[in-house]
Amino acid sequence: EKKCIKGLWNINIPSELLQEILSRLSLRSNIQASAVCKTWCEAAVSVRKLQPRPWLFYQLRGLENGNYILLDPSRSQAYEFSFPALKGSVLSYSRDGWLLVKKTRALSYLVFLFNPFTGKHIFLPKVSLTSGYCLAFSAAPTSSSCLVISCNYTSIPSYIMINTWRPGETAWTTHRFKNQLPGGGLNDCVVSNGMFYCLSTCGYLGVFDPPRATWNILPVRPCLTFPHVDITRRMLMTEHEGDIFVMFTSRDKNPSVFKLNLKRMSWEKKRELGGLTVFASQPSSLTRASFSVKERNRLYPSRNGHLGVYLSLGGDENISSCPPSSNYFSNRIAWVFPPHDNVSL
Repeated sequence: EKKCIKGLWNINIPSELLQEILSRLSLRSNIQASAVCKTWCEAAVSVRKLQPRPWLFYQLRGLENGNYILLDPSRSQAYEFSFPALKGSVLSYSRDGWLLVKKTRALSYLVFLFNPFTGKHIFLPKVSLTSGYCLAFSAAPTSSSCLVISCNYTSIPSYIMINTWRPGETAWTTHRFKNQLPGGGLNDCVVSNGMFYCLSTCGYLGVFDPPRATWNILPVRPCLTFPHVDITRRMLMTEHEGDIFVMFTSRDKNPSVFKLNLKRMSWEKKRELGGLTVFASQPSSLTRASFSVKERNRLYPSRNGHLGVYLSLGGDENISSCPPSSNYFSNRIAWVFPPHDNVSL
């Protein structure tokens, strides 16, 4: 006879079934479920999967022949590779263990998806990009939900042009919208719940909905802190389980953190990130939860070979002794999540 436990609302749930249910939850939901009662806490902890740290992928300094380092911060282990396909390229986005890479080719751009852990790359059709553009993708190309977008800003005439591509397609699909974004081009992009949120250089937020093929400007006023032009600050955007954050890093101050409140349609200033850890890079800023207490509410910038440098997002801790510099957010350095299965390097 299987052992049953008496759970919420006096419903008898077999322990194996409860563990199976809890194992399918996200880390945040797993932690929330553990607060129900002692039995649920024990079951949640028993199946809780801690998230691995992202790895740092960067080009060897002074070399343009495609030599890169893949650095595992958990073990301080570095692997050197030669990727000729990356010669002369820049890293545009990072997600699910893959990178979106861009290379200049005559009047157009060559864009491809690249997995630094396996060396596999998938070339996309050529695409035209304007100066105020951003590139992003929703999932690894091995997933059926993978969608790549290029979001372009044009001033004359004033349009937002969004090109979309899915694995297997031979051409981009173009969507053109009348531009309603004040100011200049686009600064950053994140994917949240299947939607692409694009942040303009002036702090306005546009949202592309792929199933409906719509583009809308959210009625969210930019915070007064959002700078129009400030070369000493870097505006970064990241996402974690539906929550969207914007951070401003400065040379001599702790980062300023704002969270998007979709119900109130406003940015809310936060003293910290709710225990999250941010790994920031120009291609993408990745978030992780469940790290040790001392590592929470920290921002680790991308920098060649440097793992101990961080910025405090908690407000009580002083800024790191090494404030950010221009090479902390290079488009040739990116954090990348390791694959779920083990890869021999």
